[in-house]
Amino acid sequence: MLMVVLALSACSSEFDKLRDRFVDNCVAGGAPKSSCKCTFDKLQEHYGEQGLLAIEKQSIPPPDLSDRLFAAAGQCRSR
Repeated sequence: MLMVVLALSACSSEFDKLRDRFVDNCVAGGAPKSSCKCTFDKLQEHYGEQGLLAIEKQSIPPPDLSDRLFAAAGQCRSR
């Protein structure tokens, strides 16, 4: 069983890992998992997969990231 789990985790893309980290950190901050996933999806709609991967690698995020993040989170909470 352990080998299956390890094999499946090895198949995850960098983007999938980024999404998992985002959702895990968001949930750890007290938000519901569904809201965290929704927020990430909205950020993905705006920045795209490559854009989000680039943001993660940059030491300075784009100036609109905080605004986008709060707007997306607000939209997802109001569902």
